Order: sequence, then C-alpha cells, then structure tokens
Amino acid sequence: MPSDQRLLARRERADRERSEVRARILRSARNTLREGSMFDLTIMSLASDVGVSRQTIYRHFPTVQDVFRALSDEVIADVYSNLPDLPFSDPGYITAFVDMAVKTFCADSQVVRVLVLTSAIGRATGDWVQIDPEQVLCSALTEMPVVHRPISPDPKVAA
Repeated sequence: MPSDQRLLARRERADRERSEVRARILRSARNTLREGSMFDLTIMSLASDVGVSRQTIYRHFPTVQDVFRALSDEVIADVYSNLPDLPFSDPGYITAFVDMAVKTFCADSQVVRVLVLTSAIGRATGDWVQIDPEQVLCSALTEMPVVHRPISPDPKVAA
C-alpha cells in the first residue's frame, strides 16, 4: 500500500473515530438532560459518562454551552431534513413544517424543553446566543402569509 493511501486511510479512520466520540458525547448529554437538569450537564460528568478525558470533551466542545448548541442544531437539522420537498411558497409547506417540528420536539420532549429553557436563560442574561427550536417554529409561522397560517378550532390555543 503506497504511503499516500496509508495516510488517507489513517485520516479517514481518525475522522470516523472523532465523529463516533462526538456522537457518544451528545448521546450522553441527552441522557443527562433526560435524567436530571441542565445543571447536571458538566464537562466532568460527560467525560466520566463517555469514558474519555476532560481534554477530549474540550476538544469537541470548548464549553457546556457548545454542547447545548450542538444539541439544538441536531433538533433543528432533524426538522429540516425530514421536510417534504415543497417550495416555501406552497401553502402545504408550513403545515408540513409545523407537523415535523411538533413530531421532532415531542420525540424527545424532555431534552427539547431543557434546550428551550437554556436558550431563554442565555438570551435573558446575555451570556450566550443560541437559536432554539421554539424560535425556529415561531419564525417560520411569522414569515408565513396570514392566509396560509393554520388556525386551531380549539379556543384555548387559537389566537
């Protein structure tokens, strides 16, 4: 095997291993948020749960806020990656978007609730900026033409 191929194989293996460790860290973070609170999520607890050093966690996520951002990004990516292939102007787009957002949010509601809470706290204190799942949904509904906005027949939730 020529040296270029060996180097390429090593890089691919290293990239794959980094991705696997990152996924394990995020899986551990989700489990921590399901079983505890946002205050239980620390670099030290992640390192212990994943079975790696704190330096490994810091290499992937310099701060706990970066872990929250990555989890939020995953939730938002899940919503967008599972949308049907419709143009934004299609009246069915927002219905599909809302349906997928609700389905995604409810699939792991314990974690999503914590993400929304930490995002709100971050915005209120100015400590860090993050796009949270609730903002994505509100933004999409706000941008939708009024005539296409879904209206609930339930007076408790209808505006």
